[in-house]
Amino acid sequence: LGRAVAERDAEAAARMGQLLAAHGQTELVETEFVRVRAQIGVKALEGRYDDIGGLLHAALALITEERTFAEAAEMSDAVQEQLIERFADAMQTEIQRHVDRAENIGAVSVRGVYDALVGFCADAGLDTDESSALSVGAAHVQRVPLALHYLLEPLRECVERLGMAKADRIQGGSLGALRAVEYETGRAEAYVRDAAREMDCVFSDISETLDSLLVVVPAAMARRAAEDVLVAVSEASGVISAGIATLADSAGFDVSDLAAATELDTPIADLTGAAFQPLANEDKLDAVSRSVALALLAEQLENHTATVVANVRHRLADMYSHPQSLIAAALNGQNEVSETMDLEAADLDIEVPEISAVAAAQAVVFLLGGAFRAPLERIPASSVWHGAAARSSMGVTVPQFSCAPSEDAVDIGEKMHILLPELEQAVAMHAQCAPDAMPLYTFVLRHMSACDGDEDDSPLLAMLALVLRSVQRAFVRQVCCVEAPLSALGCRQLAADTEYIASVAASFGAMPDPDFAELLKSVLRHNAEASDISESPELELTELQRTLHALLIHSDN
Repeated sequence: LGRAVAERDAEAAARMGQLLAAHGQTELVETEFVRVRAQIGVKALEGRYDDIGGLLHAALALITEERTFAEAAEMSDAVQEQLIERFADAMQTEIQRHVDRAENIGAVSVRGVYDALVGFCADAGLDTDESSALSVGAAHVQRVPLALHYLLEPLRECVERLGMAKADRIQGGSLGALRAVEYETGRAEAYVRDAAREMDCVFSDISETLDSLLVVVPAAMARRAAEDVLVAVSEASGVISAGIATLADSAGFDVSDLAAATELDTPIADLTGAAFQPLANEDKLDAVSRSVALALLAEQLENHTATVVANVRHRLADMYSHPQSLIAAALNGQNEVSETMDLEAADLDIEVPEISAVAAAQAVVFLLGGAFRAPLERIPASSVWHGAAARSSMGVTVPQFSCAPSEDAVDIGEKMHILLPELEQAVAMHAQCAPDAMPLYTFVLRHMSACDGDEDDSPLLAMLALVLRSVQRAFVRQVCCVEAPLSALGCRQLAADTEYIASVAASFGAMPDPDFAELLKSVLRHNAEASDISESPELELTELQRTLHALLIHSDN
């Protein structure tokens, strides 16, 4: 049998095999066949080829010949699988030798090796078993034959080295140029133009690098290299974050204040900064201009990141959907390793750009609502809530049938009146800097979770309503901080202020904040009938209703 196998005498090998099998020696037949043919084949591959292409061409011819001989000698599929494994061992050793010899294997070399291996699997006909073809499951999991994984293993270190080198070049090149772009007062358009150009260069480098790295199956082999490169995405996002920090410092607020951009009653130590002035203030105008520029860059960063993620996933999906049909049955389902189809969310769905985009949107809303904070802050300590009715010189109470809105309420109302022109001015700045970008209000509404406008509202009016409802909500909270109870005059004053602010907001078609609507209902009901609802145990009151009730049951009732 040994001589017949060594001399490739299929007829004699089959006859000897049948004879031995008849005497219960089938395992001996298969073991001897694999030993002899593997020894001859490995010797034919080892150290005889100066390039990987020549090695793979020889291996292809060898596998084709050995498969034909094995079938003629009536050997089982298991024997063929064992031979492939032995040849894979020899090929892996040779590939490792070539890689070690190349001091600085580049992207082209890596791609060349990968393409050659895939072509080898295709030409070797290792996908003959259609029943074992890979399929994309609901969990996006693929089964990659261990043979190909094994052959590609020598490339892992090369890919990682390449990723680190490319990442360093991006850090010192396009990313460094993006960091060097500085904002100059009154020149938002120039800043956006220059920064956007450098941002394009950063992501062009990232995409080109990832395309050269993601040339291996399984994807896990390139994960570390991809992560090194994708650090540049976080660094680009950091440029926007740094810009927001500089904006906050120059406009007189803290970056942490942005988290409560729509909560206009949150305490801020100093309300004298530019952020809390009307848009007519030159410094405030520049702050809004800078926030608009940063919003544009954040939008660009998001778009670029989404494109990179989509392209990488498409590339990986193509690797698995196209080459997989060529390598699927390499071992007839034997020795498989599970690999994810794409780099999962933790690796590629970078959260940092989303965070910087939210901060940019919050900065715009914070600046638009900044001027309301001072009059809102004055409400709890106002003297109007506990004032007594006027008396004549003879001590007779002078009847007062109505109240005019208080000074603070009028201040709030006037700022609400000019809010729409201010918003339109900010939108115009945004459009001037980048005419093709999505409108500012669309960007803001996309990233502000507090936006609850009517579906029929235009985006511009929805953004206006977002700020108006923030003002109303803050007004209610500040009223709830007034020391209870209010005087009779204070109750009438609260009704006048609430109705005035409600009428101004209604003039823009904005639906009232629910708490503000409850306040308005309470003061109107109180003026109509001052009844103590707390005496009705069956009536369950909300915390807001109880607070308002305590305020409105005034001491001189």
